[in-house]
Amino acid sequence: MGGGSGIDMSVAQTRLPMRIKMAYGVGAVGEQIFFGMFNTFITIYYNQALGLSNSLIGVAIMIALLGDAVSDPAVGMISDRWRSRLGRRHPFLFAAPIPVAISVYSVFSPPEFLVNSVGDGAAWQFALFAWLCVWTILARLFLTLYTIPHFALGGELTKDANDRSRLFSINSVFGYMTGALFAFTAWGYFLAGETLNANGDSIPKHLDATAYGPLVFTASGIILVVILLSAWGTYGRVSTLSAPPEPKGKLSLRTYYRDLKNAAENRNYLFLIVGFFFFMLSVGLNEVFIVFVNTYVWELGTEDMRWFGLAAVPAIIIGALMAPALMRRFDRRPVLLVAITGVVVAAQLPLNLRLLGLFPENDSSILLPLLLFHMAVTAGSVAVAAVSVLSMLGDISDQIELEKGLRQEGLIYSARTFFAKASNSAGHFLAGVLLDLFVRIPFNAVPGQLDDGVVFRLALVGGPIMGLAAILAIPVYSQYRLPRSEHKQILEKLAARKRHEGDE
Repeated sequence: MGGGSGIDMSVAQTRLPMRIKMAYGVGAVGEQIFFGMFNTFITIYYNQALGLSNSLIGVAIMIALLGDAVSDPAVGMISDRWRSRLGRRHPFLFAAPIPVAISVYSVFSPPEFLVNSVGDGAAWQFALFAWLCVWTILARLFLTLYTIPHFALGGELTKDANDRSRLFSINSVFGYMTGALFAFTAWGYFLAGETLNANGDSIPKHLDATAYGPLVFTASGIILVVILLSAWGTYGRVSTLSAPPEPKGKLSLRTYYRDLKNAAENRNYLFLIVGFFFFMLSVGLNEVFIVFVNTYVWELGTEDMRWFGLAAVPAIIIGALMAPALMRRFDRRPVLLVAITGVVVAAQLPLNLRLLGLFPENDSSILLPLLLFHMAVTAGSVAVAAVSVLSMLGDISDQIELEKGLRQEGLIYSARTFFAKASNSAGHFLAGVLLDLFVRIPFNAVPGQLDDGVVFRLALVGGPIMGLAAILAIPVYSQYRLPRSEHKQILEKLAARKRHEGDE
């Protein structure tokens, strides 16, 4: 028993230096910019700027999920058992940044002959679909090499519950704040202003494919630099981290899913993952719909859209920094439930009120401030929820170690990442189908010139339909049962076990 722990509990429970926390948090910048590019721009870029069917975009993302079904568990399982002078997480952190940057650039840089021919028939639609599909699979594979070891590293850097909350709080501040600032820069600088389409109509610049080049190049460069900085900044802690368990049999996906099944026997882990699935399904829908809604329902220009990222920054900082204090005061579960409720209400309320005729018209001076307020509440609530979930997963890793005798952060966090991708991808696929078959938004749509029925249906899917999945997450999360008092007892038992092993 405990052969996989291999960690000095006195060191692990010592508070981490701030420089290590900052170095760890910097790594979240790369992930957030990656998802900012994919989740914010991929659908509007490929559909309205290039002319690819929304349904095919959704299918491409769903196919990439099949790759995740193999890569996520494989990376989690291999990193749990990896043995090297760089430790078991850092080899992956150093290997990931270059291929991630290349694949992000390639996704948004299809060959010109494909772009120019996509309207010439189904064969060219399929060719552009194939380009998107292949590079999306590769991009997500390479990102997995980073995200799963990165999250697992966070679970290992400290065993103190409050210090772990602070670590993930800083990680969330870096990630979400940078994501918000990147969005502000993307909308306010790279995609600012208007241009003319082929028919001579004035359109926002984000509907023009030629406007994306500088943005994509900058995003890829930032991703490359920050992941390397995070890897180097945390490398000095390798000697204090958990050692890999002694090899027991061959590595295989069957082994992984068997281990995952064993982990799922922990009811707290099971409910946390299932709740996360429903929540991320709603997030996937929202990520697709939000740009369409801002463009065609609210009829905002890029000079207005840029403020959404900036308005989110203080809310994210406040939410992420408040989360550890809130969890000390109220424990993890009630904080998470209130945060998810805040997301559900704030994210869909403006569209619900518009559908009822109770929200200001598009030419109202208070429209943008109200939308920014709801964005801030949503962002702050998401930050609190993110810190809560990551902290819970770290606590569950300790509980499973006590029960099973193994530290399996890679397994725990890879499943979390896979379920996030699965539900998020399902949300993107469902959103694409709804846009094509229910909303029926045409190619080259011009804001202000859409049929009222199209706008109404877009508001319907972007509001109440989007929020339904997140509502389902609330009763699932409420089943989580690992209070702070019980986690403290788990740490005491682990420390006692370690002392006993040392005496033998």
